[in-house]
Amino acid sequence: MKTYSKTASFPEQPPMKERLLRGISLFLLLGLLAWVGCTPKARLNQNGPLLSGGKTQVPTLDASRISILADSLAQVYLKAGEIPGISMAVAKEGEVVFSKGYGEANLELGMPACSHTVYKIRSVTKQFTAALVMRLVEAGKISLDDSITRFLPDYPTQGHHITIRNLLNHTSGISNQSSSLTLQTALNGGNKQWFKLDLSLEEMIDRFGKLPFNFKPGQQFQYNNLGYYLLGHIIQKITGMPYAAYLEQELLQPLELGETLFADDHRIILNRAAGYEFYGGKLMNAPYTSPQAGFAAGAIGSTVGDLVKWTHLLHSGKVVSKESLQQMTSPTVLSNGDTVGYGFGLYLAELGSHRKVYHGGTRPGFGAYLAHYPEAGVTIAILTNSGSGREKAAEMEKVLARSALNEKVLNLPLAQQDLEPYTGTYTFQSTPTKSRELRVFYENGQLKGQMTGGKPFRLLYQGQHVFIPEVNDTMRLIFSMENGRVDRLKIKEGPWEVTPATRKS
Repeated sequence: MKTYSKTASFPEQPPMKERLLRGISLFLLLGLLAWVGCTPKARLNQNGPLLSGGKTQVPTLDASRISILADSLAQVYLKAGEIPGISMAVAKEGEVVFSKGYGEANLELGMPACSHTVYKIRSVTKQFTAALVMRLVEAGKISLDDSITRFLPDYPTQGHHITIRNLLNHTSGISNQSSSLTLQTALNGGNKQWFKLDLSLEEMIDRFGKLPFNFKPGQQFQYNNLGYYLLGHIIQKITGMPYAAYLEQELLQPLELGETLFADDHRIILNRAAGYEFYGGKLMNAPYTSPQAGFAAGAIGSTVGDLVKWTHLLHSGKVVSKESLQQMTSPTVLSNGDTVGYGFGLYLAELGSHRKVYHGGTRPGFGAYLAHYPEAGVTIAILTNSGSGREKAAEMEKVLARSALNEKVLNLPLAQQDLEPYTGTYTFQSTPTKSRELRVFYENGQLKGQMTGGKPFRLLYQGQHVFIPEVNDTMRLIFSMENGRVDRLKIKEGPWEVTPATRKS
């Protein structure tokens, strides 16, 4: 099995992110505790259940330390001005050990954000839709290898065989132009109306289904909201119920997820957060989007408490069978043998030595991030009411996860003469037709890296010729040394995504 080579996401670090990272370190160093969230206050529980056999032995979560860390993170990101409100929760084996809100859920009403604030979770919705599909598979009502035309006979497949599996793991090849016609298009004066309309399936197919395919199904991975939109309609065809009603009656209500629902703007939803966008240097109300535009790809609303509960139920066999969960959390293998870190509605990655299952959601108006570490039994949910919040939520989650898992980034000492063999310029393919260069150099007692046109960043030594970029600690640079010389390296992101690079000079 080959690995999936993609564009290495070396951080050409924007000034804001750099300031935020430095700010986080400063706040942690000073131990600031003064940031106050809304009521109810943080729920702290240091007596969670013991880990069962076969689990990674992670120390009992220190709820007080997590609370201090979360307070500091929230203060940094709220001060930056792009996010009005943040809610966070951390759980161990389904037991909430920390849950709190910060800032404001509604700026106009002055309503504070708290643990029970309901945010639109956008693409985190996809794992709920995937679970509904897998339950229908278990019931024998659908097969992962069924053609979508079994349920949508009028869909213009243009001679391609598109399966349910292709929709679940984003390998259908269906044109994803719909994802570009969103908020940014509207703000820039483009199509301002389509995402406000309650378009029927036939209208959506007429608008997007006749566009040329991007590739043959199964050949490539390309994130695709339209695929999950179609899955929602397939669920409706099979069950004879509207997606929203089936979701709530079949899944949410039996699981007692009382703060999770199909977030139609016409409904009265207690503790609902308003959505905002940071545009032109200021916050503004996010534009209205039809729930039919997000639908089964992104129309659920939820709270951090419900999301960590959902994750525990999903991974403990209360939602789908063990076999179905295994399929949802297994990487996708493309037709050429390459492997992609995505299952069904869930991304797959690693944080240090810990396996990570996660998904984010973004725009318009909200940013969400939900991550689970199966072997440790740790779940972290972060929700924000800003379209700029998804990236920030991911950054906050990583900091909280490293603390909860006691996962540290090493910086082992090396003398200058030991660092010199790694220096040089390395080239790699960022796309099939484009190459990029990474310069590795020694400066002021440190080994650093720099992409062409980007800013320098420090490389931290982990041992065994492996370095981690200080600005992206999920990436590994693995140098191959023979006879004291390095001729090549691998840029590794997650378990499967590897980009080879060769020395130019």
